[in-house]
Amino acid sequence: MNKKYTYAAMGIVVSILSTQAHADFKGWNPNWTNLTSNVDRAVTSAQQSAMVNNVKNGNIDTRGTQINVNNAAVETTGTGSRSVMPNSDMLWHNPFGTTYSTSPSTRWYQKDGNTQVFRIFPGDQNHYGNRVGAGRSEAFVGRHLSTVEADGKTMTFSARFRVEKNNGSKDVMLFQSKGSGLNTEDGTYPAWGISLWVEKDGDVILVKRNSVFSQNEKIDTGYNVGQGFNLRVVDDGYNYKAFINNVEKAAGTWERGNTPTVARWGIYVQGGESGVLNGTINDEQIVYVSGARATLN
Repeated sequence: MNKKYTYAAMGIVVSILSTQAHADFKGWNPNWTNLTSNVDRAVTSAQQSAMVNNVKNGNIDTRGTQINVNNAAVETTGTGSRSVMPNSDMLWHNPFGTTYSTSPSTRWYQKDGNTQVFRIFPGDQNHYGNRVGAGRSEAFVGRHLSTVEADGKTMTFSARFRVEKNNGSKDVMLFQSKGSGLNTEDGTYPAWGISLWVEKDGDVILVKRNSVFSQNEKIDTGYNVGQGFNLRVVDDGYNYKAFINNVEKAAGTWERGNTPTVARWGIYVQGGESGVLNGTINDEQIVYVSGARATLN
C-alpha cells in the first residue's frame, strides 16, 4: 500500500507521496540547479524537439510534489465551481517548452477538481531557446479561440483566481490578453494590452499597457494573496474591458494589427535576467485558477 503524508503551510495542503506513489508526482521538488544538472539549454530546433520528447517520456524528470486543493473553499461562485475548458482547447508553456498539448510536468502544473494549479520555484527560468530569465508556467488557448481586430469577433476569458502562495521577490503576471506573434503590417511585437498581476507586497492589480512601458496604468483590484475573485476579460483584438466580480475595472485599446490575440493565464515572471524568483525551494509561487474558460463570439 502506498503511504501519503500531508502537511499544511501558509494555507496550502501539500501531499507528499512515498516512492511507490503515482508516477505523475514525487516526494520532493529539486531546485533548479539539480533539475538542469544534466539538461543543456535547447537552442536549435533539433535540441528543442529532443527536450520536449524527453520531458514527455520522463527522461527529463519534471515531476513535483502533489498539491491537494481545498476545493470546497476555493471553487466558489458559479465561475469557480464549473469545469475547466477541455484540454483540447488549451496548450501549456513551461521552462522546458512553449506549446505542450498536454502538461506532463507536475512541478509546474497540475489540476485538482475544477482548479488548475500553477507553480514556479526560485531559480526556474526559460531553458528553451536563447532567452534567459522569464520563469513561467502558463496555459493558453489555441488559435481557434483567438481574435484579430479585423475579424469582428470578441474573445471572452473568465475564471476564478486565488494567489495561494506569494514568493514576494518579484511582481508576477497572472493573466495576459496577448498578441501572439509579430504584427506583419509593421513588424512590431505588441504582446499584451491588459494583464493581471500580483505585486511583491501581495496586492493584486490590473495593468493597462502604455506605449511607454514605464507609464503603464495600475489599477488595484482590492484583492490580495489568499483571497479569491472572479476575472472576466473581453477583447476584440483592439478594444478590451476587464471585470472583477462583474464590476468593470479597466477599459482601453491596444493596437495589435493582424496579430491574433489569445488568453494566457498562470504564472509569468516577466523580464530577462530579472525574470527569476529569489529564495529557496520552499519559497515557490502558487496560483489557483478555477473554472477557466475562453469563448469566441
